[in-house]
Amino acid sequence: MRLTLRMTLTFAIGALLVAVAVALSAYFFTYHFLVHQSSRSAQRQTFLNAAIVRDRLAVPGSNVKAVIDALATGSASQSIVYRAGWSSSSLLVTQDSIPKPMRSTVLHGAPAELWTRINGAPQLVVGVPLPAIPAAYFEVFDQSALSQELTTLRTVLIAAASATTVAGAGLGLWASRRLTYPLRAITAASARIGAGNLETRLTAESDPDLAGLVASFNGMVDSLRQRIERDTRFAADVSHELRSPLTTLSTAVSVLETRRAELSERGRNALDLLSGEVRRFEHLVDDLLEISRLDAGAARFEAEPVQLSALVLNLLDREEYAGVDLRIDSASLYAVVSGDKRRLEQALRNLLDNARMHGGGVTAVAVEPSPAGIAVVVDDEGPGVAPQERERIFERFARGSGGRRRGSGGGSGLGLALVREHAEVHGGTVRAEARPGGGARFVLELPVVPE
Repeated sequence: MRLTLRMTLTFAIGALLVAVAVALSAYFFTYHFLVHQSSRSAQRQTFLNAAIVRDRLAVPGSNVKAVIDALATGSASQSIVYRAGWSSSSLLVTQDSIPKPMRSTVLHGAPAELWTRINGAPQLVVGVPLPAIPAAYFEVFDQSALSQELTTLRTVLIAAASATTVAGAGLGLWASRRLTYPLRAITAASARIGAGNLETRLTAESDPDLAGLVASFNGMVDSLRQRIERDTRFAADVSHELRSPLTTLSTAVSVLETRRAELSERGRNALDLLSGEVRRFEHLVDDLLEISRLDAGAARFEAEPVQLSALVLNLLDREEYAGVDLRIDSASLYAVVSGDKRRLEQALRNLLDNARMHGGGVTAVAVEPSPAGIAVVVDDEGPGVAPQERERIFERFARGSGGRRRGSGGGSGLGLALVREHAEVHGGTVRAEARPGGGARFVLELPVVPE
C-alpha cells in the first residue's frame, strides 16, 4: 500500500473513531436527558391528575367517566381508571394496553412506570394507586415526538460523523501529499539522473528538516558527476595515450607483413598472432574512444535520412559476410530512419561481428517491420545466450558464457554495449533472444520516418 494511501486511511480512521466516540457520547447523554425529562414530566402530571381523580371520586354519586373526561390531559396522554371496573378516556387505549404485570403492581398498592409500545407507537405508562377510594389511576403518554427527536438526532450525528471522516481523509490526503512532496521530488530527480541528466538538482528548502536532505542529495549528485567525469576523462586519456604506441605497433606489423615471405614458419605464426592482437587492440581503443565521447556528451550526432535495407546490403557485400542469407520484407524495403549513418553502420557491424566471433557465424539477416517501426534481425548458429545473460551481455566488458568459452581474444566486450548506446541515441532498442532451431537472435529496432 502506498504511503499516501496509508496516511490518508490513518487520518480517516482516526477521524472516524473520534467522530463515533463524540457522536455516541452526545447521543447517549441527550437520550438519557430527554428520557429523564419526559419521565419526570409524566410523573408530575400523573400524580396531579391522580389527586384530582381521587378528590372528585370521593364525592358520593360521582361518575368515573365524567371525571376522566373533565381532566385537562390534552391529546398527548390518555387516562384509565379502575374502580370496580375499567374506564378509559379513549377507545384506542384501554386496560388491555397496559401490561398485566404493571396492572397487578399498581392494583396491589405500588406506583409503577413502564416504557412500552401500544399499537406500534412508543408510549410511557405511569400508574398510581388510590387506596382511599379505593381505585387506581393510569395515564398513558404518547412518546412519538420524543422518538422522532431521537431519530433526527441519530441522523444528524451519523451525518456529522460521516462528514468528519471525509474531512479527516481529505486532511490526511493533503498532509500526506505535502509530507511526501520531497520524496516525489527526489524520485523525479533520481529518474532524471538515471536517464543521464547529471545537471539535475533539488531546490533549496527553508524547512530545517528538509534542508539537510536536499544538501546531502545534491552533494551526492555532485560527487557522482565528478566521478563519472573523472572516469570518462581517464578512459579518454588512456585511449588517446594508447593511440601513439598502437600506431607504431600497427606500422611495424604492416612492415613485417610485407616481408612475410622471408620469415620462417614459426615467425609467420607469431606474426599472425601479433597481427590479430594488434587489430583487436585497435578495435578496443576505437570502442573506448567512442564510449568516452558518448559519456562526455561530446559525440557528434549527424542525423540524416538512412534507408536501412540499403545499409544492410552494403555491409553484407563485404568478403567476411559472403554467403549470408538476407531477407528483406517488401514493407521495409524503402523504410527510412533518421539517424547518424556512421553510428548505425557501426551498430550493425558490431552485431554481425559478434555473431561471427562468438556465435559460430551469421546464418541469416532479416529486415522486417516491427511494432517500433523497423527491425534488423541477426541470427547465428552458436550455443545461444542463456536467458539470465540476455541483459548483462549489453553491459560494458561483459561477455556471455559462449564468448568466454571461445577465449579472451574474440573481442573487447564493448561491441554490444556500443550497439545499445547507438540504439538508444536513435530512440530504438536492442535485445537478445533464442533463435528457433537453436542459436542466438539479436533484434535491433528503430523508429521510421513517417512517409
